[in-house]
Amino acid sequence: MKKFITLLGVIALTQTLSAQRFVNGVYVGERQVWFDLQIAQHIGLNPWSSASYVNDGFPAPSLTEFRGVLNGYLTDLHFGFFMDMGLGIMPAAGMKSFSPERMPMPRSGTQYYLREMLSESGNGNASAHFKMTVGLFGKIPAGEKLTIMPALGVGFLTMNQRKYEMILKEEGSNMQYQTTYIWNCIKDNEHQNAAPSGYLTGRLNFKYKISDKSHLLLGLEYAWFFNTLDFYGRYINTFNANIERDFSVKGNKMNMLGISVGISFM
Repeated sequence: MKKFITLLGVIALTQTLSAQRFVNGVYVGERQVWFDLQIAQHIGLNPWSSASYVNDGFPAPSLTEFRGVLNGYLTDLHFGFFMDMGLGIMPAAGMKSFSPERMPMPRSGTQYYLREMLSESGNGNASAHFKMTVGLFGKIPAGEKLTIMPALGVGFLTMNQRKYEMILKEEGSNMQYQTTYIWNCIKDNEHQNAAPSGYLTGRLNFKYKISDKSHLLLGLEYAWFFNTLDFYGRYINTFNANIERDFSVKGNKMNMLGISVGISFM
């Protein structure tokens, strides 16, 4: 990825120094690289999971993003690349603090209570996430001041992991279980690390000229996420160390629809 970004930067710099435009019989310089500032609101079109207790532990599927976008032409004034980096804010989860009554238990039909919380990480408050996208765009003039710029890119969004380890005690008996619940984990790494969410995105930006060096931006975008956010649970009998139950719940493929506004500095 670093080599790819470096290559795009070299190409953009070369075009900035060499590209020209023919206007009224005279070649004039044309700015080949520019910067955008945008605010985008993304809404999930489906829940993270089909299990309610899994959704309760994740942030609500909505993202308010503040981002900067670097744009540059590659070969002419109708085709180029973009790279953006942003900070996204997700709302609080439905389960802000651990609620045993929302969770599955070692045995169905048996009552349990929380005897001891051993460790916990992550929380259900509003959370910040890093987001980055790279891709290509086209330029379609639609009037003297209006330009339509379709784009296609790939990127990733960081997602936090939420984890609880506790002792659950069975009511009316001496049975107890060391219990683990993890939201967003990678199975191949023994469920220890969080999985970033990669996505493919399509965008349609409308760019309206307000001065020689600035444009207003309005955009529509769609993102389809490659991977899922999975849940893992485990119950270990504390008396004999046997695993009573070990299970995973695979999440849904997330789709998000967004709208953005901003300003472009040429």
